[in-house]
Amino acid sequence: MPAPPPLPRGSKRSKTPVNAGPIEAGDSKQFRAARRLGRWLVGQAFQGEIKPDGAPCTIVFPDLVGSEVEAWLADMKLELQKNRALVGLPILSWIYAGQTVDHRAFAVLPPIVGRALDAHITKQGPMEPVAALQIAVMLADAIGRLHSRGRVLGELRPSSILLPSDRTETLRVVDLGIPRQLFRHSIQPPLPDPVFASPGVRGGAQPRPADDRWAVGAILHYLLTASDPGDLLPSRLRPLGPFSPYLDGLVGAAMGNLEAGGMERLPDMQHLARALRGLRDLHRLSPQARQTILALRPHADASAPSAASLAFIETGAGTQAELPTLLSDDLLDSIEALSSAKPGDGNSNSGVLEDPMGDLGQE
Repeated sequence: MPAPPPLPRGSKRSKTPVNAGPIEAGDSKQFRAARRLGRWLVGQAFQGEIKPDGAPCTIVFPDLVGSEVEAWLADMKLELQKNRALVGLPILSWIYAGQTVDHRAFAVLPPIVGRALDAHITKQGPMEPVAALQIAVMLADAIGRLHSRGRVLGELRPSSILLPSDRTETLRVVDLGIPRQLFRHSIQPPLPDPVFASPGVRGGAQPRPADDRWAVGAILHYLLTASDPGDLLPSRLRPLGPFSPYLDGLVGAAMGNLEAGGMERLPDMQHLARALRGLRDLHRLSPQARQTILALRPHADASAPSAASLAFIETGAGTQAELPTLLSDDLLDSIEALSSAKPGDGNSNSGVLEDPMGDLGQE
């Protein structure tokens, strides 16, 4: 697992509230740091509130070189302008930066509450494919919308992905701007995640949309196996059922060699989101509908697949060329049609077996 995550785990939080008193910025904005959350990669973090109405927030005091505060504030001013692209997205990032009256730099985030993905996996183990794919779908949809607004994240850490605590919430992502070198003026500048950031971002390159697709693939691998992504595809680490070749195919395509053009089949986040959604819905279809879809595979009989053909898929026997590792556009079209069919509309193949989120909101 990577070195200290940007978000503190519950076990590391102080049990005794620490009242840091009022924080009055130079422009008369007031905040109050009420409870220490812990040390993040960028500095000390506190649960706080915004005066005078007491709205909750998270306050971070970054570990800056004293002479670099003004340069950092200039970087943050540009970042805050770009963060207007986050409106309506489940991505939490900086909403204010300033100095206290004694020239101590601080920055403000929305309230950071919820269960981090790494804490859930540590306690519960790897997820079933339908739940893992649902989380990957939500990530890809949100980041795809971010890309359409001209922004990228640069990395995803399991510790910065917050699962919903109940069905009234949605999955959220905390973006501290580490891959964009937002804290390069720190005493010890934090580095991109050594496991879940793409090789290019880890090497210091400015993040691109392709790096976010790589990160989604890495997170899907982690969700399915509870282990860091490596040379082995998910189904080599854990049995993943009859559609494991497609799960392997998605992870492999998303994390393909970026510089060598290894992502032609998933050229952007929208294509990845559609592939993830199709495979999720394939897992959720009724058994009859699944067989209808599998019968559409190249070289398959026109009739529903037999037990022998399902065994072929499950064991991965034969060559890779006999079974495509990514769902084709035709298969995705068929899955979408079956998934959108409503009970009673005359389509006997419709019917969802599982809630994709299952009991994620429950401990």
